[in-house]
Amino acid sequence: MLRLIRTTGPIVTILAALSIAQAAEVKIGTLYPITGGGAIYGSPAMIGHRMAIDELNSQGGILGMQVVSVERDTKLNPATAAAAAKEMITKDGVNVIIGGLSSAVGLSISEVAKQEKVIYIATIPKTIQMTTNRRHDYVFRTASHTDFEGDAIAQIAKQLGAQKICDIQLDYAYGHDLADGIERGLKRHLPDAKKVLDLRPKLRATDYNVFITQIMGAGCDVVTSGLWGPHFVDFAKQASPFGLFQQIKYITGGEIGSQEIAGAMGEDYPDNVWANSYELWYHHPTQEHKNFQEALAKRLDTIETPMWPVLALIGVRMYGAAAEKAGSLDAASISDALKGMSIDTPVGPRTIDPETHQADTGQFWGPMVKKEGVPYRVMDPITYIPAKIIE
Repeated sequence: MLRLIRTTGPIVTILAALSIAQAAEVKIGTLYPITGGGAIYGSPAMIGHRMAIDELNSQGGILGMQVVSVERDTKLNPATAAAAAKEMITKDGVNVIIGGLSSAVGLSISEVAKQEKVIYIATIPKTIQMTTNRRHDYVFRTASHTDFEGDAIAQIAKQLGAQKICDIQLDYAYGHDLADGIERGLKRHLPDAKKVLDLRPKLRATDYNVFITQIMGAGCDVVTSGLWGPHFVDFAKQASPFGLFQQIKYITGGEIGSQEIAGAMGEDYPDNVWANSYELWYHHPTQEHKNFQEALAKRLDTIETPMWPVLALIGVRMYGAAAEKAGSLDAASISDALKGMSIDTPVGPRTIDPETHQADTGQFWGPMVKKEGVPYRVMDPITYIPAKIIE
């Protein structure tokens, strides 16, 4: 005869332990664009993700279990990303989802994570909405966000003595939120500057001539921007023949200072660009970064390594540390562990704010300059601007 036994905590703990023991492996779902225009960022990110999986398994896995990666291509499409996230959770049984690139993709993944009550760690999407009005208990971000980035752009505009500013952003969540972040930053740092033009080309735009003409005729001395990846490449190649970069200083987010962009553009990278990057292969802020960069260089068989791997690695590391702290794969327990979680990374320590679920991730900023014997631009001098806004 089956008997029902009323009990308390110890049995629950035993059952949780049995549940972990029955899970032979920890499945980490990964979503990056590895085809199309976003692949210039997504493919390197996937390399860093796999490095992090190897790192965890070499240290005994998570809670003594091997870690496996379930990978999907978002194609930089929010609907595709949401469908893939849903499938990974309901069919593949992933314990967490990590990744995303564009803010629209990140928000779509976040909504699935909220519905399914599965942790999502956003390693690249930066829209401020993710950790403000659309924050929920299962979403956390290890990337920077648009208010931090916008404030940094405003600080540089002040250093350059900007008086009249043209702003060009992509017409989607990241572009809109970065424009707002820059606007707030200018009020703090450069209140007398005048915004003379706001331009919003569509995401995936390839023809920027109409926008270039408007900028050239607006009388601005500084352009602020978040055109990223192929958007910046196309814009720069089309604007250079007009002399835009000789006449106007260009301050840009979107990690245009990364090796992915500087290396790909080579001599086509224009003058007078101040850009950002999360990591630079030629700049070692910590010994761990030197070790990480050497391991990445060995894996890729090139010393000139891309930036995006470190972001993916940090996201996986953060989840692994939280699961160990929670002593469980239960999403609610890991959510609690992530709030206030601190880890060491190749680019310095990272701590997640327990209220906003946002990591204190700053970035490196500086002018992109020519160096003798180097076939692409490098950042020099390099300034780290921390993730801190002082009102």
